[in-house]
Amino acid sequence: MLSAGIILRKKRSGKIVLFTVYFIFFLFMTELTCLLALKIKTGFWLFNERYNPNAILFEPHPYLVSKPIPNAVLDIKGIHYEHNSEGWRGNEFKNDTSKLKIITIGGSTTYGTGVSNHQTWPYYLDSLISDKAEVMNFGISGHSTTEHLILSLFTLPAYHADIVLIMSGLNDLRNCYIKNPKSDYTNFHPYNLESVLGFDHINNLPRLAIIRVSVILLQKIGYYPLFSYQKVHIEKERSKQNEDILLNIYRQNLTRMVKIIQESGSKVVLLPQILNSEALAGNQLKWWVPFVADQEFVPLISKYNQVQQQTADSTHCFFIGEILSNNWKKSDFIDASHFNAGANLQFAKLVNNYINQTILNQ
Repeated sequence: MLSAGIILRKKRSGKIVLFTVYFIFFLFMTELTCLLALKIKTGFWLFNERYNPNAILFEPHPYLVSKPIPNAVLDIKGIHYEHNSEGWRGNEFKNDTSKLKIITIGGSTTYGTGVSNHQTWPYYLDSLISDKAEVMNFGISGHSTTEHLILSLFTLPAYHADIVLIMSGLNDLRNCYIKNPKSDYTNFHPYNLESVLGFDHINNLPRLAIIRVSVILLQKIGYYPLFSYQKVHIEKERSKQNEDILLNIYRQNLTRMVKIIQESGSKVVLLPQILNSEALAGNQLKWWVPFVADQEFVPLISKYNQVQQQTADSTHCFFIGEILSNNWKKSDFIDASHFNAGANLQFAKLVNNYINQTILNQ
């Protein structure tokens, strides 16, 4: 009787073990199938997708799309990101009334993507000019002149800047060849930026193909909400007319921004955008600028820089052309558009020399 019970228990446990093995094998094969399906659909392997750390540093904003999170700290791959209590990258502002206030506005190059706090060009500029002025870094990754314009209108006046440095271009250029572009870029830029910054809640889900495919299927039948970027249908329109429309939008935004800042009593300095031409191959920027071919980037950014020069002439502000004539090399960049620490120092020195020679000596 006892021996029969033992045999029965063994049979039951054997069935449970066998069922568990089959179930695990089924899950494995389902995961593998979903993984292959996603690779075919997207062109990328899901296991190469990493958690987006931008969601630790930035949060959604109703007008600006995103804003830096106050007191946020992130250490990743040896790079230290830290925001002050007001939400800007860098140390707490000193607000020394005996010194001039310089504010820098821009996208990720100004914010300092890819380098630590003490290696951004606004930080270096502050160190170089600290006896005369305090530099405040208002750079926000991904921001175009649309967000810069809103920032200039609603945020800057409270800081009473003496000089405002504006570095823009690439984040406006990213809208090039989008069909029927709107003057505020709202038929592409803000929704895509939300995704790039990791604001879609899928960023917090486990990186399992079964879960990702389930989300896609549930979205198809209306049982899972669409992400913001999925609600916008993006079409391509490759034409000279489209390019001119985008350049005119950039010109209008930049001109309005300069005039708003000047009306508050600040001097405005425009800084051209520099790209690493040698890294613009193999569609390295396609994730950010979807419809611009590799060989088109440098000619296009040159046109945006020309618009800056023309805007400076028409609004009587300043433009640092010396930045364009500097001998920038591939080794100065960490990717196609972001400077490394050494290049940020070079950039800061050029800006510092210009401010001292052209503005402070007036």
